[in-house]
Amino acid sequence: MNRMMWGWMIALGLLLARIGFLELETAEAAVPEWTIMLLLTGGLVIGLFGVTGLLGLLGWVPRLGDK
Repeated sequence: MNRMMWGWMIALGLLLARIGFLELETAEAAVPEWTIMLLLTGGLVIGLFGVTGLLGLLGWVPRLGDK
């Protein structure tokens, strides 16, 4: 995967975590607590995966175009 894909993965993770944090801050949450926790932890894990890939530590991930 190229650098742009890892960057978008980081952005997606931060966006998901931010959505979860905004729901956590509101007094009247429209979604259950487990959904908020899933957004927070999932977003942070996706962001961490993206940072690790951007640093080059996930070079073993196969590319889509290679055969």
